[in-house]
Amino acid sequence: MKHGPESNLPFEVVVVGGGPAGAALATLLQRDGHRCLVVEHSKFPRYHIGESLIPHTYGVLDRLGLLPALKASHFPAKHSVRFVSPSGAQSDPFYFSEVLEGEQARTWQVERSEFDQMCLDNARDSGVEVRMATRVSNVLFDNGRAVGVRVQPSGGEPYEVATRVVVDASGRATVIGSQLGLKGPVPGLEKASYWSYYRGGQRGTGIDAGETTIYVIAERGWFWYIPLPNDIVSVGIVASPDYLFAATDKIDDMFTREVMACRPLSERLASAEQVAAIRGTRQLAYQNRDTCGDGWVMVGDARGFLDPIYSSGLFLALASAELAADCVHEALEAGDPSAARLGAFEPTLQSGLDVIQRLISAFYDQDFSFREFARRFPDQRAALIDCLVGDVVGKDMTSFLTALEQMVAPPQAVVS
Repeated sequence: MKHGPESNLPFEVVVVGGGPAGAALATLLQRDGHRCLVVEHSKFPRYHIGESLIPHTYGVLDRLGLLPALKASHFPAKHSVRFVSPSGAQSDPFYFSEVLEGEQARTWQVERSEFDQMCLDNARDSGVEVRMATRVSNVLFDNGRAVGVRVQPSGGEPYEVATRVVVDASGRATVIGSQLGLKGPVPGLEKASYWSYYRGGQRGTGIDAGETTIYVIAERGWFWYIPLPNDIVSVGIVASPDYLFAATDKIDDMFTREVMACRPLSERLASAEQVAAIRGTRQLAYQNRDTCGDGWVMVGDARGFLDPIYSSGLFLALASAELAADCVHEALEAGDPSAARLGAFEPTLQSGLDVIQRLISAFYDQDFSFREFARRFPDQRAALIDCLVGDVVGKDMTSFLTALEQMVAPPQAVVS
């Protein structure tokens, strides 16, 4: 193997993946004085699903210095979430201002090609070295400790990069999880998801113009309806693959059938034009048995993914990146990048994940509905909105979970 001229540069941290989680973590560590390298297999800007932020990303976005760019962007402001039942009955909007004050009570519906570029440019501006169109073929281990990566540039010769900490921010590829055989399904969340984009779909007015709408379908699945810039809306379905493909294995036919069957959604799209091919996956949720080890740690979707029902993907990506960055910094300062130090944030993050998973499982339970929960437990409405804004990490949600258990049984635990 040939070693590139930069392979022996003293990068303390190599981040595999330049999406929001990897870019955010690298930015924070670089500013803490640790030389970081981000290795990204694609070229930006690039397409990515997951367009909806939730308000509790405000703190980390502020810490990263991205709020001015977001405020100046053309991304629609998001103030609330609304749920629509199969019969067409609508919940009252869950306005974030019910639990948050000021500008923290709104967030944005983002076009990921632009948002991800914004995050990566911010990392570069902070001094992070970024190598695009470069794939990490495998992580290098010595006596069980991650000590570097082997990379393959597009059109170039492979080489190795030594480092003190490898951060897996590779998204669904889960480079370390795949290499070590850690990746597997999430029991009880065997869902598929398919989506497309439309121009000219109906929007709300005023502060409801950027609202996320969730359309529940009879088979315990759901559609999302997310307004994006340039009169585009993102529309996607999540449901059991056995249900979606019971009558046909043709994705286009299935998607059209389901859109037309969801009357309140099809009415909003009556004058709209579908402007993109349908994309998707038959296995949406996954997890890793371990998410950290000596010399390595996972963040963002590389750790795992549950379900997009509460738009928690980008929130968990940025939250895990911020928490992990602080632990990596402390581990490097102490000269001890062990699993115990690198993963010290895991109990805090897991507490929030447990709440989100409980609410996800409740949504798919036939005995649960948001309208009924809010009616039976009006004192828990604020806690429910806390879940929708992402204020669940490290927070005591015992009373909320106790109320939830009166309607649905707890799910199987997620392995973090």
